[in-house]
Amino acid sequence: MQKFYLFFLLMAFGLLVGCQKDSAEETGLPEAILEVTPADMVFDETDASKNCFVISANTDWEATPSDSRVKLDKNSGEAGDHQIMVKDMPAGESCTVVITTQKRNESDRIASRTVILTRKEKGESSFVGETIYTDNLDKAQWTGSGDPYLDQWNGYINATGTGAADVAYSGISVSIRSSFPSSGYTNSSGKNAFYFGVADAQVTIGNIALKPEHKNLKLTFGCCKYSGNFDVTSNIQLFMGGDGSSQVPVSYTRSTTNDWALATAVFTLTEVPEKLTIRFVSDDYNIRMDDITLTTTDQTPTQSITFPKVMNYPWAELPVKVENADYKYITHYAETIRTKQRVRNYTACYDTRRHNPLWVAYPNHACYQEGGYARTKPDPWRPDPQLTTDQQSVIYGKDWADWPWSASGGESTDLFQYWTPFNGIMFTRGHLLASANRGGAGSELNMQTFQASNIAPEEYLYEEHWDSVEIMLSDYWTCADTIYVVAGCYYGDDSKTCYDAASWNNHSALSKQCVIPEARYKVFLRTKSGSTGKNIAQCTADELMAIGVWFPQNLDGRTPAYTPPLSDYVMSVADIEQKLGGTISFFSSAPADVKETYNISD
Repeated sequence: MQKFYLFFLLMAFGLLVGCQKDSAEETGLPEAILEVTPADMVFDETDASKNCFVISANTDWEATPSDSRVKLDKNSGEAGDHQIMVKDMPAGESCTVVITTQKRNESDRIASRTVILTRKEKGESSFVGETIYTDNLDKAQWTGSGDPYLDQWNGYINATGTGAADVAYSGISVSIRSSFPSSGYTNSSGKNAFYFGVADAQVTIGNIALKPEHKNLKLTFGCCKYSGNFDVTSNIQLFMGGDGSSQVPVSYTRSTTNDWALATAVFTLTEVPEKLTIRFVSDDYNIRMDDITLTTTDQTPTQSITFPKVMNYPWAELPVKVENADYKYITHYAETIRTKQRVRNYTACYDTRRHNPLWVAYPNHACYQEGGYARTKPDPWRPDPQLTTDQQSVIYGKDWADWPWSASGGESTDLFQYWTPFNGIMFTRGHLLASANRGGAGSELNMQTFQASNIAPEEYLYEEHWDSVEIMLSDYWTCADTIYVVAGCYYGDDSKTCYDAASWNNHSALSKQCVIPEARYKVFLRTKSGSTGKNIAQCTADELMAIGVWFPQNLDGRTPAYTPPLSDYVMSVADIEQKLGGTISFFSSAPADVKETYNISD
């Protein structure tokens, strides 16, 4: 079976570098400042005092109505504050007035604002929408170095509205930037905006509270693209979900301009959930978004949305459970760093005869990376509380509960917490689920990865292969959908053994014989698009892709003359199952033929 060269397939990802527009040009003059309030106005023929807007500028300006029937008492002015009265406009129509500053020299950048004017027909509805959620992302501006990602700073959050009390934000490859502020549409707030740094970058806004009467809704958001016409079908894809359901795509309208413009979706919900989730996914880098607002509306919906019923799907990555008296199945839960969700951390099948794990299965998603890649210090090696001392490898000190060992200088006082060497090889206490995939120094989420159920003797023949695949998972393969991983051990004939609770070759009273894995492996399962919003059990084989990687251990003390390409050890998941002698069957809840695919790097 042909093997794909994984590195070549991934090179394009490393070349994606976000660029951004300059916030202003050097003009030799102070930047033109223009503020107009309010940004929209309903003409009232019974009260002229309500038909005014205010212009504040630091230079000369002019106002241009979109319709000659719009009559203003002043169409131009100098620097300062000016109240402009709308004296007349056509009934039953919506018009605009564009206010622009005058150029002061050839390189001057013009500021522009738009006021939307409406005048109802006689007897027209006076419906006023309820603002359920709105956020201009401008509560504060970042003062540190660089541009913070969503999991690094939440000071921008400025959410208000009747359903915004418990709103939560999460994202992948999205930062907060103020280098190209929003402008040019009604109520554009300027200042901060979401910046989508790579393709498949995504923002999720969850826990928006709805009431039963919130059936007809309108969602608006400002957005822009660095270059080329904006494509509403791909540049930003919009998804929604309710009460934990999988998410469904939602269409919206917007002009094709690459500059800032307002996007609008008007829809009706067939059933109103208690909590709404909104997700935005980009297909390109250098896309920005701002001023997200959800309101009730009396406009005619352009689409009807039905959220799938919430179902208890099986955990997608779990291998088929094998009834064996030596196997102990363990699942650990922990709290995410920032959004405080109680999530499944990992599931392990631990072999209590070999005193080492058979496999560790875990999901990978943005919520697990809210703590970045930070590792707990000092390393908090500890027993798994669901295993007895006799069942698990003792690769932790007897004083593990005294962590962080402040009384002993930050180090355990027990020297007997390692495996003995084999053929002169000293093993590393190797994570199956990497600490970096559960970043968050001092957090339960990170510290659980140091439990014995997730650790096995490690000494790779080609260590850089394992390191490369761990980097690929976090930097290339992680997407808006969840990616599912199983990392496991191959033990061969069980003839390679060592002892735990040791200090080099010195045993302790707790030492017992442990079987050393001859190889390790990892298998991965993901949706091809990376942004379906669906559970694996809802997907067809054509929507999924999988890959396996084999990592031989160095148990003979060899010094390889060269490292072969990683592609030599990339294979289908079915091939990994065959190498394991058919003792493990992966992805029991996914279609069988997905195990033959390689192209998870696509």
